[in-house]
Amino acid sequence: MTRILTILTLATLIIPTSASAQEFTAEQQAKIQQMFKNYLLENGEVILESVNNYQGELVEKEQANANKKAAGYVDSLSARKDLATAGNPKGDITIVEFFDYNCGYCSRALNEIKTVLKDDENVKVIFMDMPILGAPSLEASKWSLAAQNQNKYWEYHQRIMDHKGQKDESALEKIAKEIGLDVKKLKKDKDSEEIENRLQQNIQEAQEMNIRGTPGFIIEGDITPGYIPAAEIKRIIGEKRKAKS
Repeated sequence: MTRILTILTLATLIIPTSASAQEFTAEQQAKIQQMFKNYLLENGEVILESVNNYQGELVEKEQANANKKAAGYVDSLSARKDLATAGNPKGDITIVEFFDYNCGYCSRALNEIKTVLKDDENVKVIFMDMPILGAPSLEASKWSLAAQNQNKYWEYHQRIMDHKGQKDESALEKIAKEIGLDVKKLKKDKDSEEIENRLQQNIQEAQEMNIRGTPGFIIEGDITPGYIPAAEIKRIIGEKRKAKS
């Protein structure tokens, strides 16, 4: 950052502005401009390093702000009764996942989550449907949230994620019947205003925390975008528990 300010200061000193240009002859202006060009050419690596460092500082600042929002967001979820969850409801570690049913990495991530839940009985996972990959994703999310009204969200969620092929109405209905859901009630509930508003709210809240794609994880208030292997999730959990102790 300091180097960038130095360069900008130098530029203001040696490049004439429209007001000061009249004080220099055309020959002097040409020499001054050539001096600046030479400086840029001779110090290109330094300038590039400065720009990269500056961009890195901006990213870190944005991430810190996003994590601050995420921490408050996770705290606010404790008062909600409509959440789709798995694992230990009273777990000491909370993981929030924003996902899309037609996201290949989300499907892979489910296996990692299942591994974590199998190996750690003190973790709570909150699933936030974020249907951003088109109408089929939106429809699948509606069906899965409707299944929550019949206390079978987790089972239905896994079956939809594991399904190979189109996740169309025929497939969603077939899966629902196989796990014993009341399909008539499911179809009625999925088109409710409550579920529609909930999905819109999920997308909006994710965007406010700068979560633009899926999967997007929040682990104890820290945002971790993209697919995460189970081993890495466990490592993060270990660090979070250590920080609490």
